Amino acid sequence: MLSQIASQLQPLAGTIAPLAGEATEALQALSQMGYRAVQLSATQVGTRPRDLDVSGRKDLMVQMRKLGLACAGLDLWIPSSHFVDSAFIDRAVNAVTQSIMLAASLGRCSVSIALPEQTDQNKDQLRDVREAIQTAAQHEGIWIADHGLDAATGKWSCEASSFLGIGIDPPMLMAAGHDVSALVARFGASIVSARIVDLLRSGMRGPPDEPGNSRLDFQTYAATLASLPLRTSPVADARQWTDARAGLRATIERWTGDVTK
Repeated sequence: MLSQIASQLQPLAGTIAPLAGEATEALQALSQMGYRAVQLSATQVGTRPRDLDVSGRKDLMVQMRKLGLACAGLDLWIPSSHFVDSAFIDRAVNAVTQSIMLAASLGRCSVSIALPEQTDQNKDQLRDVREAIQTAAQHEGIWIADHGLDAATGKWSCEASSFLGIGIDPPMLMAAGHDVSALVARFGASIVSARIVDLLRSGMRGPPDEPGNSRLDFQTYAATLASLPLRTSPVADARQWTDARAGLRATIERWTGDVTK
């Protein structure tokens, strides 16, 4: 429980992709749970760039405002290998560019992707991809969060630079034997998106601070995040949770220190 530092924490965003039903229903559910920000998916039907024309984007913004929700970011989880595979590079970069344009119309939220580890074989391709993505992001004023960690070394696929920063996913770090809070403190201002999710003792991804099943030092992690100038709300990332709805509800209660709901 984070009641001692709750006032220092940024409002928590929740992912809607793992919730069953239409995007409209998922947004309503998050709002009712007490979330004040949302992480959308650029690959989910109804919130994909190609599904939303100018009018649709305006309608989505109006709907979120009515529910008291800000857009924290967009998730674009496409295979990292596509960014360096000549058969997919153009399509992958275009998907990022389209997501950036959507993010710009939704309040200039961030876009989360996972670039591949840089190797001697792909470094030239990856450099060109990074430059293309960074140019598009800078043009729209959108921050990109790269979740492409080289787990063995604890380094990201590229050095953080203008409009291209780091995405933190605790289960990925913990699975590789890293101290999550130590890495967060180390990379500090380069972090764009930080996920609120645990690698449970069962081996599954799940809500943090689960009684008898938690591995993440949630209190220390949250306190470390509170000390940083994060560019966007931390994200309760319910992907692959056994019960996303119950887990998101428990996470917002633990984050705010309100366990009376």
